[in-house]
Amino acid sequence: MGFQSLCLTLNSKPGAAETGLPLHEISSPTTHLESYQASPLPSPPVDLLFLLLCYGEGRYATKLLQLDLITQNATTDEALFQLLRQSYTSMRGPWLLYLSLRTLTSIRFVHFEMYKNSLVDVRKVNDIPPPENLEYRYAPAPPEIIPPIGERHLLHLFQNPDCADKESVCADRFPKKLREVLKCSSGAKPGWGLQLVEDWDWQKIWLIGFVFFGLGSFLIGMMWAVYNHSVQDAFAIASYVVAFGAVSVGTLQTLLVL
Repeated sequence: MGFQSLCLTLNSKPGAAETGLPLHEISSPTTHLESYQASPLPSPPVDLLFLLLCYGEGRYATKLLQLDLITQNATTDEALFQLLRQSYTSMRGPWLLYLSLRTLTSIRFVHFEMYKNSLVDVRKVNDIPPPENLEYRYAPAPPEIIPPIGERHLLHLFQNPDCADKESVCADRFPKKLREVLKCSSGAKPGWGLQLVEDWDWQKIWLIGFVFFGLGSFLIGMMWAVYNHSVQDAFAIASYVVAFGAVSVGTLQTLLVL
């Protein structure tokens, strides 16, 4: 009996005896702390970035398009210029781009004023917001040179987005509106962004003139001279075709830009 009492004394646990609970039901005091530390912390909200684009509409009006770069995932130069090209094609329409004798000739950094009806008035070219303006973001701030990117380089990347970097070299230099789109409730609201400038596509104009009116009138004159044996009448008709074609093309383009 003395040996059995000694074994029971050695195997007993004072914690279990004091609490009256089995050993496996005693919780560790650090269990809740470890559970709290293991839970993931909420990620901070991502600032929205909007690139403001001024583009011509009609003969004199200039309107504003605000591109959401975060939602469109346009954070690299390649993705950004692809978005710019897609937006320009969508604004103009694919058929009008092929039929029009006007084309994009310049992309400029501009300061403008926005009115309630989304019309904008470009006030200054080659201008970006001051570094202390907390509504816009760009880098480096202040820029080393203005404009931060040359017009010819911008046009090349616009026409060939595959040539752009897969980093954000140019995208960082664009002034981008933070958190929300630019709004105007009364008066005029100042803003900064890019302007898409169009002008006559002289390469297309001369190519069309040479193919359709130059070669076309020459062939008409030759066929008339061969079949009617009148060289004077043949090239009089050819001259009329050239003049009528030039007037028709000019009239069509005037109607397209109204």
